Formats: sequence, C-alpha cells, structure tokens
Amino acid sequence: MINVYQVVSDTNIGGAGRYLLNYVKYFDRNKFKVTVLVPEGSMLLAPLKEFLDISVKEIPYMADKSYDPRCVSAIREIFSSEKIDIVHTHASLSARVAARKEKVGKIISTRHCIEPVSKFPVSVLKAIVNNFLCDIYVAVSDAVFDNLRKSGIKKSKIRTVYNGVEKIEKISDEEKNNLKKEFDIKDETVFSVFARLEEVKGHKYFIEAAKKFLEDGGKGKFLIVGDGSLKEELKSLAKDTPDIIFTGYKEDTTPYLNITDVNVISSSSEAMSLAILEAMSAKKPTVATKVGGNPQLIENNENGILCDYKDSSAMALAFLKMADDKEFYEKCAEKAKEMYDEKFTAEIMVKNLEMLYEEVSNENN
Repeated sequence: MINVYQVVSDTNIGGAGRYLLNYVKYFDRNKFKVTVLVPEGSMLLAPLKEFLDISVKEIPYMADKSYDPRCVSAIREIFSSEKIDIVHTHASLSARVAARKEKVGKIISTRHCIEPVSKFPVSVLKAIVNNFLCDIYVAVSDAVFDNLRKSGIKKSKIRTVYNGVEKIEKISDEEKNNLKKEFDIKDETVFSVFARLEEVKGHKYFIEAAKKFLEDGGKGKFLIVGDGSLKEELKSLAKDTPDIIFTGYKEDTTPYLNITDVNVISSSSEAMSLAILEAMSAKKPTVATKVGGNPQLIENNENGILCDYKDSSAMALAFLKMADDKEFYEKCAEKAKEMYDEKFTAEIMVKNLEMLYEEVSNENN
C-alpha cells in the first residue's frame, strides 16, 4: 500500500477542497492508504468524515495561511510517527517544510490558480526555496504549467494533471419550472455566471454585455450566482435592468445550472475553471474570456465562444449568436459534453493522479 497524506489549509470548500473530495471518493482503496490534514474547524471536516476508510486530522495554526512555524511543529509530530510515501499539499508551505524536515518519501504540491510572478531578486529566492521544498508540482492546466515555469520551477519537476469534476445531476421538470417561475423566466435564453462577486471575476463586463444584448432586441435572463465584496456596486450597475438577477450565494448551484442555457466566464484570470467543466458535464456551452486556462477548454465556435477580457460588445454578440442560432447552440452543447466525457471527469483526474503517485513512489524504492 502507498501511504499518502493530503494537506489542505483552506477552511472553506473552494477549488482545492472540491479537488480533494473528488480524490477521496474515487481513489483506489486496494493500492492507497489516505490520511487528510485540514485546519481546525474546516468546512471539509463533515464531508470528509463520510468516508470511513480514510483518516482525517485537524491541525492547529493552519487555517487559511500557507505558513506558520507552530503549524510546522504540529505536522512534524504527525509525520514522525509513521513511514509516509507521499505528502501532497494544496497551498500549505507549512506541510512542505515539515515533510522535508522529516524526510518523507516524496513531496507533491498542486497549484490550483495562476499566481503573480515576483520581481527580481525575490523571484529567484522564491524559486530556490520552492524547488528545494517540493519534488513534484502538479499543474491543473497548461496555463498553470506556464505560470510555474515563469515562477522559476524547474521543468523536470512539473507534471500536468487536468482538473476533473463530478457530473452535474439533472433535476426534475417540476423543480425546473418552479425555479423559472421564481425568476419569471419564460421563452428566453438564460445566461449565468457562477462566481464570487470580486474584481477578478469581471461581473461588470457581464452586466454591460447583458444590457447591450437586451438593447439589441435579445430575449434573455442573466443570473449572477454568488456573493462578495462588490455586491452592492454591481447591483447598482444593474438596477435599471430587471432581467439581470442576483441570486446570492448558493451552496448547491445544481438547480441554477439546470435552468441555465449558457454558462459565462467574464474573469481576468482562470487556471482551469471548474464552472466551465461543470457546465460541460451538464451539456451547457460557455461564453468565456480568452484568459488563462479558458482557451484550453473552449474551442472557439465549437463548444463555446471566446471573447477578449473587458470586451462587453463582443460578449453581447456571442450572447446573441447563442440565443438566435439554435443549430450552433446545439452543436456547442454536444461538443462540450463530449469533451467533458473524454477528458475532465473526476474519475479521469483521480486515475491520472494515481499514475503520478505510483511513478514517484517507485522512485522511492
């Protein structure tokens, strides 16, 4: 058995948390023994404890911070108690330091986002430290691979394992009809953004595009699913447009994706958007900005449409094409689902990750 420790420092369930939950659901119980380290009070505790065949430990001084020397000491105590083949971290520098000090088998770290590259000489110092503290970096997309290289990580240390997500389940027609009634959705196209209301997600340009679409005679409803610091500012931008609807934060977005026709990504930066992958799984095409990992997922005019960031006019035209050209829409929807099934299921992600684990574990022997 290969003994794997997974470490997540987030207290909420973001991209790294969902990645981890998919892993513990699908990993091969015949080959791997899994322990998960999370911060005290993490929202991951409850869903993780449903998996009775893994061990879950709460770690002090870890909550939402990459490094704390007290956290290093707490993790070292755990690592010193048994032979560990792999420590796989998700943003926890503390765990990587502890793992190196305790000389565990191999240290792996997944980068889930595109990080700013520091200026010289800080960039060089960071690169030296990060290359020393980690044996393998996992990039969740080709854009993240490039970001790691620009950050000074050696090419030989990087492996690309694409994100994968669970298929979005269908809800009943009755549930869909009730939700549509709530938002007064009739015979019109529903465009939705699923993202926290922060600057990086570009909701301002989504709202501008929605207004242009409606001014040009388009029929549609525009759902903004999420919450954040820009809520009041964005609501003010949309106050004269009743077809733009703020749903607030929804822990389960499944019903809202079910009534969505077109998923929209208006952000300035994406590593590999889980929202696009979930939309693909539900056979929904995406209109997305041409940034980060989006072009890897969206083949322009094949399974969606790509627009430049901030170009609300181009986005409005994309909305009109999706709404007016039914044949084009159906082609994009079909190809989105095909791409998901071939490359981006949770099971495929876990299988590829386990192949990496076996590779590095063999190097230990």
